[in-house]
Amino acid sequence: MTVSNPPAVRVHWAARLREMPLYVFLLLVLTLTLLPFAWVILSSLNTNRGIFGGQLIPTTLQWGNYLRAWQVGNLRQYVGNSALVAVGSVALTLIACCPAGYAFGRMRFAGNSALFYLYLFGLTVPFQAVLIPVFYQLKNLGLINNLLGIVLVQVGTGVPFGAFLMRNFFRSLPTEIADAARMDGCTEFGVFWRVMLPLAKPATLALVVFSFMGSWNDYLLPLIALQSDAKRTLPTGLVRFSTQYSTDYSLVFAATVISFIPTVALYLVFQRQFIEGVNTGATKG
Repeated sequence: MTVSNPPAVRVHWAARLREMPLYVFLLLVLTLTLLPFAWVILSSLNTNRGIFGGQLIPTTLQWGNYLRAWQVGNLRQYVGNSALVAVGSVALTLIACCPAGYAFGRMRFAGNSALFYLYLFGLTVPFQAVLIPVFYQLKNLGLINNLLGIVLVQVGTGVPFGAFLMRNFFRSLPTEIADAARMDGCTEFGVFWRVMLPLAKPATLALVVFSFMGSWNDYLLPLIALQSDAKRTLPTGLVRFSTQYSTDYSLVFAATVISFIPTVALYLVFQRQFIEGVNTGATKG
């Protein structure tokens, strides 16, 4: 014969009821966040007549809008340029930030703190404030209308946050692991490369997501530094496309959906590691 425990059950449901306003609030925030995405996606599958007629849900899904937008909007060229810039920016950011974060977080040398806070100073300077000097610097280096110039500037502006994120994550790792590796004969670089960097995978993937999204969505720098249509990245190309096809909203919406698919897909793939890396790397120091 089992003995029920009504008081415990009542306490459980009372706790659930107290949390109900929080769940309702989170559901409301989620709805408000997803609503614009749902509207854009549904409009991309609609016809112009349906959009202008206020039809939120299309009667027939127009999947051909994506193919038409891809073909007539030169999106293949724009996506390819953005992919080259994003991959180069992410790779160089990792190469610069992972060793810097390890040095600031695990090594002791003269000027460690001063140099780290000098890195952080870059987070306080808005890019718009240095836009004109950056343009002339690229011009002097012959990197105007060159994707390499975009990559280098994006890496330079992303290093302060990347070094901060990696430094805090490396500091959160147990010291005993590095000490054991040194006792086994590892050099300092061996400790970093063979032991600490694999353990910092969540922070590294979080940095990959941040860097990719920042590079993929960058609009201002490519706007002023890339002058020919063959060199345009997707954000600037999308603006040009929306101007040319301002009367065909179905194609504009379809091109917009194509533009944010890579960043959403990347976040969904690395969602768990991204959250873990951000929670550890951005809050512990």
